[in-house]
Amino acid sequence: MSTAPMVPRRMRHPARGFTLIELMVALTIGLVILAAALSVFATSSRSSQLSELETQLNEDGILALNLVQQQLKQAGYSQQRIPSSGATVMGNYAGPAVRGCDGGFTDAGAAFDKLACTKGDGSDAIAIRYEATTDNTMPQLTDPTLATNCLGNAINPLTPSQVEPPPTPAPGMPPPAAYALADNRYLVTGAGTAPMLSCRGMEKRNTGNAIGLSQPLLANVEHMQVLYGVASRPSAELAATYDPLRHQIVDYLDATHVDDLPVTGTLSDNTEDRWGRVLSVRVCLLMRSERPVRDVPEGGMAYKQCDNTDETGTDGYLRRTYTTTVLLRNRVIAP
Repeated sequence: MSTAPMVPRRMRHPARGFTLIELMVALTIGLVILAAALSVFATSSRSSQLSELETQLNEDGILALNLVQQQLKQAGYSQQRIPSSGATVMGNYAGPAVRGCDGGFTDAGAAFDKLACTKGDGSDAIAIRYEATTDNTMPQLTDPTLATNCLGNAINPLTPSQVEPPPTPAPGMPPPAAYALADNRYLVTGAGTAPMLSCRGMEKRNTGNAIGLSQPLLANVEHMQVLYGVASRPSAELAATYDPLRHQIVDYLDATHVDDLPVTGTLSDNTEDRWGRVLSVRVCLLMRSERPVRDVPEGGMAYKQCDNTDETGTDGYLRRTYTTTVLLRNRVIAP
């Protein structure tokens, strides 16, 4: 009797693959999982980018405000040393601490008393004046004995008659000594493409001084708006006693309305009469992100303007306003 060959168990049931329906179901499930993973990745990536841009935006805004604030705290500063005692008193510079323009200066390089305003919808500009010393300005590398302007360029010390009509010395006081006068003009340049906060300052020219060229300080500053807290009467310098008419803020005005103030007749120069009333400065900077955001929402990116109105940007940049109010401590006296 013949016997049939033994067939291995594994060959008794031929292997069978997936059916077409099973393949389509598996493919569909895989695609759903992949789409979910890509969505999570895209959301996480966009959130990370937004967080990075917002952090950088905040750092830039705070840095820009601190820079302007530091300058405004020195506005109107002046000192004079009494040879006999070594004490210091206000005595060298006694002119306007600040001078502003709505819409910017027509010529930011003009003399302080010749500054004219554009008066448009553009960014505001402000000039800040104070006695510059080696203690309150950046060090000058080539000559550390000279004070510097907002860009670190040296300023020559000049006699009061060369830089400004000197104040009348108090009885028993010596005449004002030679000093360096900082005259720094802050403005926004490069609007639209590369906006930035720039400065032009008084700097050394041979034996004299002159306003130098504009140079950038901080990028991504798109707009600057400035308001001025004014008193009823001007105060040319820090006084010895409190006077409500000279040392109490009664209103906040833009530069155009400061220029339109009625003259009190206290000072001979009308510009000095009006701008001598400024006791505080409120600065608002509109900052934008370093680069645009990916996947801009259909409605655009909403933000607040410096005048607190709502605005929407469609170019993908993040925008935010930063505001500070600075008392001119060299003009204000507490009651």
